[in-house]
Amino acid sequence: MIVLVAIAALGTACSKHPGFKKDKQGFYYKFYVENKNEVQPQLGDIVEMLYGLRLKDSVLFENAPLSEKIVESLYPGDVFAAIQKMHLGDSATFIMDGEEFIRYFWGQEEYPFDSKDLYFDFKLIHITPKEEFESIQAERTQQYEAMIEEYRIAEDSLINDYITKNNIKVKPTENGLYFMKKVSGSGKVITNGAKVSVHYTGKLIDGSVFDSSVERGEPIELTVGEGQVIPGWEEALLLMRGGDKATVLIPSKLAYGSRGSGYVIPPYSSLIFDMEVVLVE
Repeated sequence: MIVLVAIAALGTACSKHPGFKKDKQGFYYKFYVENKNEVQPQLGDIVEMLYGLRLKDSVLFENAPLSEKIVESLYPGDVFAAIQKMHLGDSATFIMDGEEFIRYFWGQEEYPFDSKDLYFDFKLIHITPKEEFESIQAERTQQYEAMIEEYRIAEDSLINDYITKNNIKVKPTENGLYFMKKVSGSGKVITNGAKVSVHYTGKLIDGSVFDSSVERGEPIELTVGEGQVIPGWEEALLLMRGGDKATVLIPSKLAYGSRGSGYVIPPYSSLIFDMEVVLVE
């Protein structure tokens, strides 16, 4: 027993990185807290960690929160393999080949650091098992789909309320666009292929402004008919000429449809645009 302990100690002392042990997959590791009786992350689990990255003599960042799904290793001995060596509550440092990490995880062929070794400091705070995570995701998907359906059902009522409230008398086009001309200009008629400059203010149907070239002081420039803007804009522009001003009500099917746009425009949102054709070339 004494001989075995001595051999183990000798192996650690002779390590390329004193105080660290070498894993069979190639990385080096040292545990500060090791809870061998706790669970270890498995493929498909979600881990929550505090994460630091450093070189031997400098810190790149430290104690950054990290939530990551454990997947198959991208190469032998990568960070996913290292994390799976940990137990819940563990704290450890792993030393890895920086060039491989940068290539596989950052997608860079050119290595940006002088030192080849990267030091990863991990503290494993929480593990969500794969089955629990998938159940949570399924529930969230159902909730999202129910919300989307509510938006879809509400759109027609919101359009009708807007038309009534604003006393709109014009009939929609075949595609459902409501076009209300405010000022008639005397410039060129817009046709497909025309280059135009347009000032606009975009609003949700409740009046909330989400974008405005007027506020920026610079009109948008585009070529009509090339799909550079939403279909409702394309249709509206073909009803205008230089100098025209109009307000258009665009149903979601001619705007961003069921997907919406970012956090600004929800799914199935009808949009209101105040438009002014500044120039037609």
